[in-house]
Amino acid sequence: MPRSDIIIEVQRALVNQRERRLRAVWRLLVGLPIFFVLWIVAQLPVGVISGLTLSPPLLAGGAILVGWLFYYGFSTGVLVGLSRWLDGRTLPGLGLGGDNFWRNLAFGLGLGIAMPTAVFLVELALGFVAVEGTLVTRPDNQFGVAVPALVAIPGTLLFFVGVGVFEEVLSRGYLFQNIAEGLSGLWSIGPREAIVTAAVVTSAFFGIFHGANANVTPLALFNIAVVGLFFAATYVLTDDLGIPIGIHVTWNFALSSLYGFPVSGLTTPATLISVRQTGPALVTGGRFGPEGGLILYLGLAVGIALTWWWVRREDGTVRFRTDLAEPDLRKGKKPE
Repeated sequence: MPRSDIIIEVQRALVNQRERRLRAVWRLLVGLPIFFVLWIVAQLPVGVISGLTLSPPLLAGGAILVGWLFYYGFSTGVLVGLSRWLDGRTLPGLGLGGDNFWRNLAFGLGLGIAMPTAVFLVELALGFVAVEGTLVTRPDNQFGVAVPALVAIPGTLLFFVGVGVFEEVLSRGYLFQNIAEGLSGLWSIGPREAIVTAAVVTSAFFGIFHGANANVTPLALFNIAVVGLFFAATYVLTDDLGIPIGIHVTWNFALSSLYGFPVSGLTTPATLISVRQTGPALVTGGRFGPEGGLILYLGLAVGIALTWWWVRREDGTVRFRTDLAEPDLRKGKKPE
């Protein structure tokens, strides 16, 4: 084979000529190592701040919060940068923005409160939890500081904003998009099959990602992967990350700091309602929280029903959006 033909074949293997960018597998092989290195760097301020002896507790708590917000903000920025400059994708193409993004986000924020509210009310009615107080500060928490409840609760909300945005941009945004785009058209795989595969793979990753959390169990990991599938479904039905980001933020916040449950094994510094779990751990999730028990599926049922209603209300129908497997690229990346 002539040298020029070899070069052309290599270029075709590396670069999608129609899209004028690296193929998905090479984008991930380049982008993921860059992300992991910078992700580790982003954790350094948190480690340094946690090792300091700061007083009073408000100063210590504020410093820790700033460190975590830097970590999540920087890590999210790296993913957006990789998606833009390496993948050539627009912000709406990553699931951020678009015509209905802010409406979907507002709905998701409300839904993320409704779901744990249903969990709390049912557990309370069944006698699986007992209310022990209101506006309670919990010194024994994963952040290691005791801050007054009226300060800690808003600070926790900010923390979970960082968590929700980062984890959704990573799982349902950056990874989901690259996997779906890379598989679509490969070995006769259609857009629908590519999107379903991307949803399964990223949801499994989402579950494994929580494997180092305190008090984790096999059921908890499976449940979180199922939650990942629900989040992926809301993305496929709406074509943006508004609903999954919204639910992720307020689900974590409401469980931990409104109703006092552990969330993914995490205990926050304060809660509006303090509860003591008395029901069976298989149902309640025990020390991991509702995400580790069968009660989670009550919350998911509420989420699925209300999401179905919302999508029909907004779009007139509920449909599988196969266009997620087609990239929305920045100007200059598409053929002239």
